[in-house]
Amino acid sequence: MIQNCVDIGPDAPFVRHKHRGEEIIYVLEGSLEYEIDGQSAATYSAGDVLLVPAETVHAVRNVGSGNAAELATYFVEKDKPFLVVVED
Repeated sequence: MIQNCVDIGPDAPFVRHKHRGEEIIYVLEGSLEYEIDGQSAATYSAGDVLLVPAETVHAVRNVGSGNAAELATYFVEKDKPFLVVVED
């Protein structure tokens, strides 16, 4: 298990990627729009929680007027890459 506090500024790049294990996200502040393959885009605000299944391509953007932050918990095997960028 890995935990990261991730700050996402208004100008942060929108990068499609996936993880080898599932990711649980708790939005700490701001508003974040997630595009998760197989689902409609959705906006999450402070206090919201979402799950990204293992191997599912996704991307996030800050859609608020200021900084946004999330606490991300990843369940990834130690011998596998943590993050894989997906080129379209």
